[in-house]
Amino acid sequence: MRLMWLCNMMPGEVRQRITGKGSGGGLWVDQVLSGLRGLGLTVRILCPGDGARGSLDDKCGFATFREGLPYVYLPELEKAFSQELEAFRPDVLHIWGTEYGHTLAMVRSAEAMGLLDRTVVSIQGLCSVYARHYAEGVPFRVQRGWTFRDLARRDNILRQQQAFARRGRLEAAALEKTRHVIGRTDWDRACVERISPKARYHFCNETLREPFYEGQWDYGRCRKHRIFASSCTYPVKGFHYLLEAFAEVVKDYPDATLAVPGKDPAQAGRLRRTNYQKYLAGQIRDLGLEGRVSFLGSLSAEQMKAAFLEANAFALPSTIENSPNSLGEAMLLGVPCVAADVGGVADLLVRGKEGFVYPSTAPYMLAYYLKTVFAMGGLAGQMGLAARAHAGKTHDPDKNLKNLTDIYASLI
Repeated sequence: MRLMWLCNMMPGEVRQRITGKGSGGGLWVDQVLSGLRGLGLTVRILCPGDGARGSLDDKCGFATFREGLPYVYLPELEKAFSQELEAFRPDVLHIWGTEYGHTLAMVRSAEAMGLLDRTVVSIQGLCSVYARHYAEGVPFRVQRGWTFRDLARRDNILRQQQAFARRGRLEAAALEKTRHVIGRTDWDRACVERISPKARYHFCNETLREPFYEGQWDYGRCRKHRIFASSCTYPVKGFHYLLEAFAEVVKDYPDATLAVPGKDPAQAGRLRRTNYQKYLAGQIRDLGLEGRVSFLGSLSAEQMKAAFLEANAFALPSTIENSPNSLGEAMLLGVPCVAADVGGVADLLVRGKEGFVYPSTAPYMLAYYLKTVFAMGGLAGQMGLAARAHAGKTHDPDKNLKNLTDIYASLI
């Protein structure tokens, strides 16, 4: 089988070959690629970059393409992709994600060459839907506010939401032409059916980053009353909600702490921080949380794993998600989880048995369930074990690889 991938990120092995740095791992897509290469497929990878071309071995080549802003369509990519399709002649074309303009360019190229019946698009997030939830819980004065950085880049929260909506229009144009999609939750299926009701939906779960398949949470070794969240970078991740909930938690657990990857917004230079960072810094100050929130910087997969295992509970306060990898990673490790009931979360985590799920706009319920986990002590490990068993099935690498190759075979 000749398989072409269009990725919205550079696989680790490709990055290593281009830069000569790193181990080549660290992304969830790396384990899938490794499995496919182990089957002897001939693979061609296209991904954003600076125009580099090369190969990983005699069966796997790659080419990178230059891409501008994700919400700006570049017609020249159609020509470049058509040339790649003509030269490689794939049996199957797999497009990972819908969130960038290059997806529409490739779909149009495939259509022009009569390849749509052998083209499949994987749903990751859906910008057209995410835009509606982008700034939930953020005061409007903050959404429309500007810092020096925002003014310089013409990029405040409202502008970011508008950019998501523009990306969503490109996304919808691509999906309307698409005949085959891969998804994994009721949420993404419902969304796809609204946009492209005639597209055939193929179910395939995701395989996660390799390090998270080893190791197990232990109450005796965790840092008591420590909460870990996976991101605070932009409003969709809901860290503003988590700070509000955390302020309630510390009333009953004065020793409670909160950790998250990323930069401390209070330490960001005034010329560089976004208005959302400024808002988070203000929340921490006004809620009396100084000294209780640790910003861990950029973390490798192994460092993320260590942060999960150190925590007493994992919190997912997002305003929207499809099937968040961070929740899957926490579940694989058996960490007690409290997650907002958004998108496809309910397909991953069974409420009350494997963790707690709460209304996304109710941070007081997030606080309630975090305190419940703390009060359970070692008994929370039973929920973690149930979550671990569920996640082991959802994210089974061998099963998911077989499902994916079966989808490819059905297209041929």
